[in-house]
Amino acid sequence: MSNAGKQDQAIGLVADVGGTNTRMAFVDRNGVIADTVVRCPNASFGSFLDLATHYLDGRPVPSHVVIAVAGPVAGDHARLTNRNWDFNANALSAAFGAERVVLMNDLEALGQAVPTVPMDAVEPLHDGAELGGAGQALVVGLGTGFNVSAVNMESGTVFTAEQGHASLPSSVMSILQLHMPDTSRFDSVENLFSGVGLLRLAHVIGVDVDSAEGLAKSDDPRAREALEVCTEAFGLMVRELAYSYFPRAGLYFNGSLAKFLLAPERRERVLAPLRADGSFDGQFARIPAFLFVSDTVALGGCTARLLAQVGAEARAPAHA
Repeated sequence: MSNAGKQDQAIGLVADVGGTNTRMAFVDRNGVIADTVVRCPNASFGSFLDLATHYLDGRPVPSHVVIAVAGPVAGDHARLTNRNWDFNANALSAAFGAERVVLMNDLEALGQAVPTVPMDAVEPLHDGAELGGAGQALVVGLGTGFNVSAVNMESGTVFTAEQGHASLPSSVMSILQLHMPDTSRFDSVENLFSGVGLLRLAHVIGVDVDSAEGLAKSDDPRAREALEVCTEAFGLMVRELAYSYFPRAGLYFNGSLAKFLLAPERRERVLAPLRADGSFDGQFARIPAFLFVSDTVALGGCTARLLAQVGAEARAPAHA
């Protein structure tokens, strides 16, 4: 069947709007239509609607649209954190001619994907890590900012948070205080655990670099100190998150900084505080951990939300 034929059978459109790129795809009743997935650079467009119009290229929009946004979402409104893009579900619905447009945070979309995420979309971070455990899982996103979403694996319910704006735990602050006299620039979680936060940490310690990779490659002992401080601090942060959310079904990490801090040469140090924790009969030490390695996982979460909505509407009694 041609792409045009597959799109004619689509029941939905999904989009994952990141800080740099947007991924879009059509959805049928079996999930994402694989060969309709496209990645578009945000910088080439003035708005999400411009980008979506380019992607659609005159093709009709299905009745249901779900959009994940890397930024705050409040009901029918959202804003992309590092680009001047606003989203209004009602306005987009009218522009698309769609019956329903749903906006969700990108971490919520990743959470929606966790119960059915395929093994080839993740990298286990330690031996014995298995997908599909019972209880609660936690998605931890580190990139432009920081946030988490908790997932009930039995019901698929996703609980959102604004963890990035919370204060750093005292255990993490204690590490910072050993290396700098003034910690006031790190008054929230994402002011340390984000791409910008890592560079801020390096600057405070005394070295200026323009990327995490540059920090890792630098021969300056202060660069090595900054990297060691961030790695040790993140390990303590992971342990704090485990106690806050008790994700027995797994920790799932996503984002550019997560990939950097959980690279093979650093991951053991990050996970050491959790692996060594014998609390509650060793349950915390046994929490499986994974790194998302596919860049289309959030599309799967949007699809799960879309199919659930379509199913709920199909089951709803008709009104006279």
